[in-house]
Amino acid sequence: MKVFMSVAAACLMSLSVGAIAAEQLHEIRWQDLRAQGQIKNGAVIPDPAGGAEACLMVENREDAPVTLPLLTIDAPGIVLPLYALKGRIRCEDVTGTAYMEMWSHFPDGGRFFTRTLANDGPMQALRGTSGWRDLALPFSAEGTANRPSRLVLNVVFPGKGRVWLGPLVLLQYRGGEDTLAVSGAWWTDRQGGLVGGIGGSVLGVLGAVIGTLCASGRLRSLVIRAMVTLTVIGAVVLVFGLFALVSGQPYGVYYPLLLAGGLDAVIFGALIPVARRRYTECELRRIGAADIR
Repeated sequence: MKVFMSVAAACLMSLSVGAIAAEQLHEIRWQDLRAQGQIKNGAVIPDPAGGAEACLMVENREDAPVTLPLLTIDAPGIVLPLYALKGRIRCEDVTGTAYMEMWSHFPDGGRFFTRTLANDGPMQALRGTSGWRDLALPFSAEGTANRPSRLVLNVVFPGKGRVWLGPLVLLQYRGGEDTLAVSGAWWTDRQGGLVGGIGGSVLGVLGAVIGTLCASGRLRSLVIRAMVTLTVIGAVVLVFGLFALVSGQPYGVYYPLLLAGGLDAVIFGALIPVARRRYTECELRRIGAADIR
């Protein structure tokens, strides 16, 4: 019990790492930009999912690549080293690999881009048709005193396709914070990796101790109870992983739960009858030795 309490405490401590809230600098609502005559491309339409906020629908009807500017933020007011433009996005019938890009323009004339070309997560590329998901365009200016004087948001199509963008927010972060943290996620990828590492190490040590005791035929009752407890814990974690998957939690949340819970439940559950047979064999050997004496 003390071991499990220690693991739980370590997990809670790791989940609190990086929990500092980001500072919001700007909120971009497409209906407001339309009222100000600042929509560069696309059409502002009601949210197809029935949400209160309107979204921006951008379409390329030509079978040719095109880059469409969507938004310019002059004097964004960024003073911290990390910042990100975040929101929600979906796409439909996209040919090839489309992506969002944010250009950061600096006072010294330098300009740098961030592009959503990842295979998963909030920086995932736009391919085919996908439902609403989180979008993040982060940038790090750590190691320099320069801060951007202008941000430009584009969508890049290699061919035909449609993209919907929900409201966006511009956030800034202090060094060490996770700019890719998904809204509504139970924890970040970094925290999930830390919890997985701690939990995997503790389970490995417990498995070694249980194997040693089982092989020597000692503490039968304690070992069997521990294995049953670990099997139940694994099953519970597996259920949480399935719930995270169906409720739309990101990969960094549901995958560690499914992996750890599945391995825990299957391995320890399958080894319980093996351990009982081993203890029975040890007991029979002890009885036989006593009879001989």
